Amino acid sequence: MALELKEKGNQLFKEGDYNGAEEMYSQAILKNPKEPTFFSNRALTRIRLENWAGVEHDARAAIDLYGAKSPTSLKSSWYLAQALLGLQRPQEAYEVAIEAYRASLAAKNIQTENLSRTVLRAKQAIWAAKETARIRELDETLASVERLIEADVERGVAELKGRLEKGEIGEIGFREDEKEIREDAERKVKRVREVFEIASEGKVTERVVPDYLVDGITFEIMHDPVITPSGTSFDRVGITKYVEQAKVDPITRVSMTVNDLRPNYALKAACEEFLDKNGWAVDW
Repeated sequence: MALELKEKGNQLFKEGDYNGAEEMYSQAILKNPKEPTFFSNRALTRIRLENWAGVEHDARAAIDLYGAKSPTSLKSSWYLAQALLGLQRPQEAYEVAIEAYRASLAAKNIQTENLSRTVLRAKQAIWAAKETARIRELDETLASVERLIEADVERGVAELKGRLEKGEIGEIGFREDEKEIREDAERKVKRVREVFEIASEGKVTERVVPDYLVDGITFEIMHDPVITPSGTSFDRVGITKYVEQAKVDPITRVSMTVNDLRPNYALKAACEEFLDKNGWAVDW
């Protein structure tokens, strides 16, 4: 019976009926709360619904049931990291994602690329939080304006929660409206920072490291990038060590050797130029 409910959930998911799929997986869990795939499937459904608290719950349950050290738990770890990012907890997301990424590399698991992207997203979110603190220290007026925007967000979300509790809106409406409030606030902060950057003649500027300069294994800015047959660039030291041990491309998992690596001179020049002009980036 539980497996039949899961299959119904899978079909509804394929059709894009995520609420219906969530309900089927929930019923399957009630029938058999010891089956990890029920939780991992519901976690993915809740990612589509952006129900991050629900994703965190289900991903942790699946990891516990699979076993934290089991390769089968890596997809659930990816879901968990996404949930923590959605819940504005980037440091926790980074810790979950980087541990799972390293395990995925060692196991030559299919989740390696997904986890790599999530580690980078988490690291960028951590850096963005540090940049917000730094920029606000530079200009108290800017800090005050951004705090007002944040206060508006908190009030707006609190009002939505009140309406949800009264039954005036449902869970889906709440999540959609909350997302709109937060995205609107992000746009306002971006516009405010652009104005202050102009007014300060560039002194109040958010510092960002371009994705293409970041190594996909160490997640640091590359110093000696090389390119694999699949077309992905990595820093020489990290990819050499990985290929010598695993003997496969970390992204495609196709067999390769160190001799297949080629220098990426254009990217090396770009990395050197960026570091020369942005000394702060060594701490990224």
